[in-house]
Amino acid sequence: MKSIIVTLGFIVILSGCESTDDDGIPRIRSQRDADAYNATVSSTGERIFCERERVIGSNIRQLVCLTVNQRDAIARAARENINTNDVR
Repeated sequence: MKSIIVTLGFIVILSGCESTDDDGIPRIRSQRDADAYNATVSSTGERIFCERERVIGSNIRQLVCLTVNQRDAIARAARENINTNDVR
């Protein structure tokens, strides 16, 4: 009986780790997940693109997924940063 309760406790804990965030976007764990999400999105700016990148502090590549709008904003901020630093 005790082992059944312990097993059920582990199942509850593990199922909590698999929940989605409250923002309504499911977790993207593979390119297949990104493609499935992109099939449901009508706006091109909300499409998700994933790449394997080396994250700062690690040599292990991780799947990094951003929307088109997010990638554009990062690129724009980087260009503005370079332009403001070149003016010296």
